[in-house]
Amino acid sequence: MMYYDKFVVAVKAGSKFLRDEDGVVKLPFGQDYSIYLKNLNSRDAVVSVSIDGKDVLGGNKLVIRANSSGDLLGFMEGNSVKNNFRFIELTKQLEEKLGYSPEDSLIRFEITYKKEKPIVQEVTTVYNSNWNYYPYTRSSYSGNISKSIGTTVSMSCCASISGVASCDSIDGDVGITVKGQECNQNFSSTYINDLEDQSHVLVLRLSGYKEDKSKVEQVIGSQEKLECPTCGIKNDSKSKFCVNCGTFLR
Repeated sequence: MMYYDKFVVAVKAGSKFLRDEDGVVKLPFGQDYSIYLKNLNSRDAVVSVSIDGKDVLGGNKLVIRANSSGDLLGFMEGNSVKNNFRFIELTKQLEEKLGYSPEDSLIRFEITYKKEKPIVQEVTTVYNSNWNYYPYTRSSYSGNISKSIGTTVSMSCCASISGVASCDSIDGDVGITVKGQECNQNFSSTYINDLEDQSHVLVLRLSGYKEDKSKVEQVIGSQEKLECPTCGIKNDSKSKFCVNCGTFLR
């Protein structure tokens, strides 16, 4: 869990929060995960989220209301999430197919708060009998004009959920995030007032490791093979997840 300027970000596996050490979060390869966001500020915040250097919100941004929190379960398409995030090992085979990026395994959050209500200073000159004057100031608040920020979506409270890969790793703990278990999370469009010019960036790094699990055996006897969009391995037509890397196939 990482905290900065009254904003908290964390990674969850199922309903459990994963501890981070200096911004590094450890979780097993093949694990589905979600992202937890909490705004402790008295102002609304707009958040962009990218994983492995790619926007996972489909061009949208999340509005986290003041003093509220919620989970982002997976990749957003339109105004909904249909698949969880799944962290898989970046093997040599996958590097040859997809390439390698310095941003692999990184989750980047860019947070921008709504502007404070501006304070307008009114100066009144008061004269005395000797015609000397003293400045007198009075503060008052001026309202803002609401505006839309495109396809921003509103986020209050949601839920979370929780899932194998093999081969030799390139750098031991490096992985990428792909589509995992099916889920259903919906968002609605909203509006927000003017935002501050300055934004804050938080970065978490996922560090993978292998659990001692039995390897998934490939089903035999299929007629139509499904090609994995991540690693390119052919899978049985009845398979929902790739037997090699664990990516969602349907």
